[in-house]
Amino acid sequence: MCFAIPYKVLKIRQGSALIEGGKIVRLGREIKVKKDEYLRIIGNMAVGSLSKKEGVKIRRLIKSLN
Repeated sequence: MCFAIPYKVLKIRQGSALIEGGKIVRLGREIKVKKDEYLRIIGNMAVGSLSKKEGVKIRRLIKSLN
């Protein structure tokens, strides 16, 4: 099973996004995202986008598991 972690988008570039931690990930054509929204990341590929509200909610949930 894969677990996609949401990361905040800092900057959008052509076909890629700069996310928290300074990592650049590739964006698929079907992924629409804006600065300050969140992306679900597996490896170095974005597999989906989330609103800011959804991203924060999921990250809080993950943090509570520790």
